[in-house]
Amino acid sequence: MASDYQAEDVLTITGESLDDCRAKLIDMYGSAYNVISRRQVLKKCGPFGLLKKEYVEVKYVVSRQTENSLVDVSDEESLRRVKEEILRKASGGKTKEEIRLDELNSKLDDLTAQLLTMPRPVAEEGKIESIERIKEMLDDNEFSKEFINEIALRLEKEFSFEDLKDFAKVERQVVDWIGEAISIAPKKAHRPPHVVVIVGPTGVGKTTTIAKLAAQHIIHEKDNSPKMCMITIDTTRVGAEELLKRLGNVLNLNVLKAATLDDLQTVFNSIRDDYDIIYIDTSGYSPNNSEEIAKLKTTLGVENLRPDIFLAVTASTKLRDLRNIVQNYELFGYSSVIVTKCDETTRLGNIISVFHEKGKSLAYITDGQQVARHIKKANVVDFLIRLSGFNVDRIHIEDKFGE
Repeated sequence: MASDYQAEDVLTITGESLDDCRAKLIDMYGSAYNVISRRQVLKKCGPFGLLKKEYVEVKYVVSRQTENSLVDVSDEESLRRVKEEILRKASGGKTKEEIRLDELNSKLDDLTAQLLTMPRPVAEEGKIESIERIKEMLDDNEFSKEFINEIALRLEKEFSFEDLKDFAKVERQVVDWIGEAISIAPKKAHRPPHVVVIVGPTGVGKTTTIAKLAAQHIIHEKDNSPKMCMITIDTTRVGAEELLKRLGNVLNLNVLKAATLDDLQTVFNSIRDDYDIIYIDTSGYSPNNSEEIAKLKTTLGVENLRPDIFLAVTASTKLRDLRNIVQNYELFGYSSVIVTKCDETTRLGNIISVFHEKGKSLAYITDGQQVARHIKKANVVDFLIRLSGFNVDRIHIEDKFGE
């Protein structure tokens, strides 16, 4: 009976069945043990300990007969040494401290496993509510799938379970990440003549953009305005030269024409020492017309031209078309991008996505027809405040991204 023994003599072992317990005892003590009682117990198991399983708990005492001597169980010190020796052998020769450390590590491993399997806040099975909402907002702003997935993965990686529940915090961080994805072209110094060439598809507003750039110099540098002229090599659009001449008259700028590489070389050589800035207006072609685009590249192959080439695209260009334009005009080695007609759309995710993917910087945006007013240097804040559906903290982004 259990009552025949002192409490400190009685040990306990648990197993899935009585046979399981006996097997463990035989493994530890051989036959040097006596089972004094057994009972069924329920123990917690599974994630978070929400489940319970039935086990057998056996109480036993170790025989006084050890391998080398008889031990008097009335001698507390002798009994303590026997117990420690039995535990040491059962644990592979480890000390108490090592056993406690193993137990602690085991508990930590269990907690880590529970954390890894802990469900996140979800809208549907397998979907995190705040991330799904952000993905919908990005899609509504016409960001590419690749960009959306990049943001979603960052949220999963960098936000804790609790932080993902704070949508305002998530939204603020996503706006910051979008801002960080926008590269702005730095201001550069150029030796005269600074040759500015704008290339791009038909209808993006290249000619008007040249006039706007020239007007900016006249307005902002009126006391020391650079000497400028314009050359058109647009031979495809009816009235292109006439339009440029009218713009030139308004701005008091000389307008010249060149149709071939030889023409452009001759014109450039004749004026290069007379002007600080020379604007070259080019023909617009379909982005699929690779043959004509290649011919235009050849026409610009003027010796010592050293052009500063900008790609012009409209803000409303569809994502697939925009990628096609970027690819086919890559041969010009353009330095940065001018985004035109920003007033014609409220969705600029396509522009941000594609030029982030291609590592291209944004130089100017245009947002209206007035030559003297509707152009400005690109800046991150202008793009972020145009995000549809996002609660943008204007003061925060001005502090973070403002010039």
